[in-house]
Amino acid sequence: MTAAKSLIVLAHASMNDPLVKLMKKNREIFESYRLLSTKETGAIIEKELGLEVSALHSIEQGGEIHLCGLVCTTGVVRAVFFLRDPLAESAREPDIAPFYRACDLNKVPLATNVVGAAALLHWLGRKA
Repeated sequence: MTAAKSLIVLAHASMNDPLVKLMKKNREIFESYRLLSTKETGAIIEKELGLEVSALHSIEQGGEIHLCGLVCTTGVVRAVFFLRDPLAESAREPDIAPFYRACDLNKVPLATNVVGAAALLHWLGRKA
């Protein structure tokens, strides 16, 4: 089986700044993986950090669902960072619900907040 060399990075709109700060602080870890995202989040990461992101589809095209499918089918996703706003109820925000099941079934760690993301990055840094 191929080693998992991709990270999925997503955020609700209100969590884009914390995601960028987290990635900037831990740039060396993120640089060592292929980054996957929706077009919206990917564009922000590329603009703010200059990191290359494979942005698959927009949210309107079901980009987060496509990314979730990669967790289930490819075996290349090492971890998922999906910083969510627990108060967001907009249809324009990516849906995290499918990631809970996909990550649990496929034993892929999922961070949904900055503290969990920091812990996951510590683990990834030890494994890199």
